[in-house]
Amino acid sequence: MKNKNIVIAYLVVTLVFLSEVVLNFNQYSYAGYYTDKIIGWLWLALTVFIIIRLWKKKAIKAYFGLLVAGIILSILPMMIPFFALVSYFSTIDNYQRIQLEDNYRIERHRPGALSKPQIAIYQQKGIFEKRIGKTPYIEVLEKILQRSSIDIPSDERNESIQEAKLINANKDSIGIEYKVMNKKQIFYHKINENQLDY
Repeated sequence: MKNKNIVIAYLVVTLVFLSEVVLNFNQYSYAGYYTDKIIGWLWLALTVFIIIRLWKKKAIKAYFGLLVAGIILSILPMMIPFFALVSYFSTIDNYQRIQLEDNYRIERHRPGALSKPQIAIYQQKGIFEKRIGKTPYIEVLEKILQRSSIDIPSDERNESIQEAKLINANKDSIGIEYKVMNKKQIFYHKINENQLDY
């Protein structure tokens, strides 16, 4: 394969990768949990391949220097941006993914190194999906277990969701019936304003 074709393929993948990053800033992503991971890993693999293949070119050496500098700079402020990058490219701290219906899914995950676990709700819109709501997982547990957060031991705070079923959805809220520790309860998540179109 000619170097020119490799560079063109890399630029296309880079544009798709950057579009995913821009979508994430606006609470959107391409549909499916693994889609952004696949795009990210494909971009990383092609980046390594391009750097090795075209290492003799000054532009590639400068590009490599920028990438390394970016990683170092992300580590400096308490490593928070670095952990965000690690989280983006991996499935670390993503505990559960449950498909509710064709158009809705939830994730129980920790969005950042210093964050507490939360439930994120996504609605699929064609090839895209949008995060329409998020709720701290402890609030869901309080409702299901009928206890305050103070009374829920730390080991129970990590209990998995056994089942989740969509009850109803409207422009203001989405009702999901959860089953945790063999107890069922409907929890109504507030929809982020202007993020669900009807």
